[in-house]
Amino acid sequence: MYFGPAHDPHRHLAAEPALVLGGHQRSIWPVFFLARFSSSAAQAATVRAAALGRVEVSGRAVGPYTLVAPLSHADCLYYRLAIESNPQGDLRKRIQELCAPLFLDDGTGTLMIYPQGSELLLQPSSERSEYGKLALALTCYSEGSPEFAQEYSIKPGDTIFVLGTLQENPWAKKDPIAECNELSRIGPGFVGLGEADLMRREAFPYLDPTLPAGSALVSRNEFDLHPPVMLMQGKGPFVVSTDSQREFVAKLNLKSLVYIWGGPAAALWGLWEILHRAGLMGSPFQN
Repeated sequence: MYFGPAHDPHRHLAAEPALVLGGHQRSIWPVFFLARFSSSAAQAATVRAAALGRVEVSGRAVGPYTLVAPLSHADCLYYRLAIESNPQGDLRKRIQELCAPLFLDDGTGTLMIYPQGSELLLQPSSERSEYGKLALALTCYSEGSPEFAQEYSIKPGDTIFVLGTLQENPWAKKDPIAECNELSRIGPGFVGLGEADLMRREAFPYLDPTLPAGSALVSRNEFDLHPPVMLMQGKGPFVVSTDSQREFVAKLNLKSLVYIWGGPAAALWGLWEILHRAGLMGSPFQN
């Protein structure tokens, strides 16, 4: 499961509740806030009835054409790479996050979604790992950095749940200069059909250059690429998940309870560790 990128609207708070686990401070605000947000502020809605503001919607991912995911080479509407280590250097030059025009269809209508900046709660669609080197990295016998990269993607037909802010689309009117051809990006940064075609030919060089690459799913006329509203990063949390709405809220509530009640215990244990290392307290396991 991937939570990324690291974006926390409460990061500026000076006194932020946190856990210290494995030497890393883990804020409990995002989970607790998301659980509160999901259960109260956001309203579950259909696409047709959704109003501007915080909403929860779920449905199938659809779009006019697809991209090729960099690791799995599978058709997708959106992908994100999480690269922990890449000694070969072949992934560092790749764009970490790309999206074709992405829509959610719940049966009552379609809603455009721009997932950049969202918290992704997805299972990896592919990964590239050197587990032998990862194991050696934990010992003194490691030579070089192990490779570890994971790919997360949304494919056509995937059922997704989106929690976020529905807002007016700043790109509702097509810019004839910025979008002058099929290689131009659309709106906030959606990959155009021409660029998607070039990416596919790069991934599959054996394709006949005289024929279409096959990325188009339907006619682009079936989708409004400049709709009046769009679901994208706003002031509140923005989450894209493959869990159902009920599963998503249940997981957040469970995590918030664990983090809240586990916080005091972790704080006490940390205080004991500090005092023990300072020689002010003995081990609790001594007789």
